[in-house]
Amino acid sequence: MSTGKGCYSPAYSIPPIIGRVAIILAVTSWMLFAFAIAHAENDPITDSEIQFDTPGQETGITYKGQLRGIDDSGLLQKLESNSQVMTLVNRPPPGLVALERRARNDIERLQKVLRSEAYYDAGIQYRIETDKAPVAVLLDIDVGDRYLLGQYTITYSGSGSENADLPHEPASIGGSLDVPARAELVIDLRQQLMKTLADMGYPLAQVANHSVTVDHADHSMSVEIEVEPGQLASFGSFEIVGATSVEHDYIESFIPWQEGDIFEHGKLNQARQRLLGTGLFAAVAFERPNQVDADGKLFITIRVEERKHRSIGLAGSWSTDQGFAIEAEWEHRNILGREESLSLIAEIGEIKQEFSAVFKKPHYRQQNQDLLANGALAHEDTDAYTGPLTRYFAGLQRKVSEHWSLVAGVPIEFSNLSDLQGSRHFSLYGLEFRGYRDTSTDRFDPQGGSRLSLLLRPYGGTGEERLNFVTGQLSLAGYHAIDKEDRYTLAGRTRIGSVVGESTESLPANKRFYAGGGSSIRGYRFQSVGPLGPANTPLGGRSLFELSVELRYKFSDTLGGAFFIDGGNVYDDEVPDFSTQLQWAAGIGARYFTGFGPLRLDFGFPLNPREGIDDPLQFYISIGQAF
Repeated sequence: MSTGKGCYSPAYSIPPIIGRVAIILAVTSWMLFAFAIAHAENDPITDSEIQFDTPGQETGITYKGQLRGIDDSGLLQKLESNSQVMTLVNRPPPGLVALERRARNDIERLQKVLRSEAYYDAGIQYRIETDKAPVAVLLDIDVGDRYLLGQYTITYSGSGSENADLPHEPASIGGSLDVPARAELVIDLRQQLMKTLADMGYPLAQVANHSVTVDHADHSMSVEIEVEPGQLASFGSFEIVGATSVEHDYIESFIPWQEGDIFEHGKLNQARQRLLGTGLFAAVAFERPNQVDADGKLFITIRVEERKHRSIGLAGSWSTDQGFAIEAEWEHRNILGREESLSLIAEIGEIKQEFSAVFKKPHYRQQNQDLLANGALAHEDTDAYTGPLTRYFAGLQRKVSEHWSLVAGVPIEFSNLSDLQGSRHFSLYGLEFRGYRDTSTDRFDPQGGSRLSLLLRPYGGTGEERLNFVTGQLSLAGYHAIDKEDRYTLAGRTRIGSVVGESTESLPANKRFYAGGGSSIRGYRFQSVGPLGPANTPLGGRSLFELSVELRYKFSDTLGGAFFIDGGNVYDDEVPDFSTQLQWAAGIGARYFTGFGPLRLDFGFPLNPREGIDDPLQFYISIGQAF
């Protein structure tokens, strides 16, 4: 040790234990770091993590992915939607290593999809072709044989298992053997079994054991399911919760079971659909306990949520022949607490002003029968006639099947109309019979199905003299989507009518047939097709024939268009004279689709215009398709 002046530096020695700890910490840190790198290499979701790009540096490798070897378009779509190579193609990985990791991780994802579709021997290989621009990522898939459902065994244990009528075969629950053993099928069969048991009075049934075995030797699957049915249950009493303005006894009228009936889950669904079908409720739910009472009954709680029952509507139209018209409507759909509806409608236009009231009482006297009543005060000013009128109707409407409805009632009308025969007062009393058949897919914009309407009205009354005549009319429209995406729809319509019993001159002017206009033969002025009098005044006729063909198409969910051809004529005879030339028109249209129906703009051009009578163009703006 130095004894002179200077710095004093004591010497330290590191204890052996501290050195060992330091080495262990260093090795552990390196192992954790290496594990993190390895985990990142195999993490299937690292492509979705945030990455920071250095300015001027590539943000990723652009590539194009392809799944090959799949002939089934539906299966290919499922695989593509589960493939990160395909779904993340617009989010390129930072390098080849990450791209390869993305492809490698796809193998297990796609294997799961293939197994769910009963391909248990599928093989998948990937290849990255870096010499392509962009880089190509190819996944070659060999699906192999599709496995079939070879056996489905249902057994029972515990309470209720002694019932010999319980389903034991897949056919008894809507299934079958030797079909592709898809995962969705296995799940559906289990759900269908429980639903079948619930419809047999065992809503508390539980699955005790459910096993699935895949046999790779014969490419088949076997399923064994053991169920504890539980105690046989029956319907108990029920309560209604949530109804504030709808009468409880009216809700009870839709319940298809009686207390003490064997429980059927399907009857709950039936009641739900009936109640929702009234339009009075936004939601209907049924609640029950998980055990029966001492009498083996289940207490049911019917929980409903009412919709708003009042609404206001506004509609308008404009055309070159009828001018502007606006219609306002106020409706109450539960005015007396039992789904009775009342609509007050006001229409103001250049040729028609009308105020009407429409009342409907559903399920009058019996289910599927409605009481109808309406009345109207109107004034019409057309080229054919002008004057005030009042009309009333009372009758019954009955739904006789899923698609058919019948109406029978009594129409009454009083009018004071002026036409070429002068001003005449009419009092008409009649009977009305109507039949409707509607299988169309949509009320406002159908793309399939058809609509049929039949009308028969015998009238008696007085004008200048005693009147007796019968009006009959048939209308038929059909719709067909001609492509899988439902973008193109071919629509057609025909209408034929006849009045027998009186001459054209004796009939009230508003009971004759007319043609022409936006809902008839587009391209011709309103009521202008048919017999004409002085100054081309429409006379109307006793028979009518019309037909239309329209090709409708959609550019997008909101925009579309149409090409159409309309034709027809009105005749003075009681039966259409098809030897007389029809008046034809063609045109184009635009559609803007909204939640309450399409807005329609149509341009119609007469193809065989009458000289000095028909204009070269008519156009129409309104809500809803022409038919």
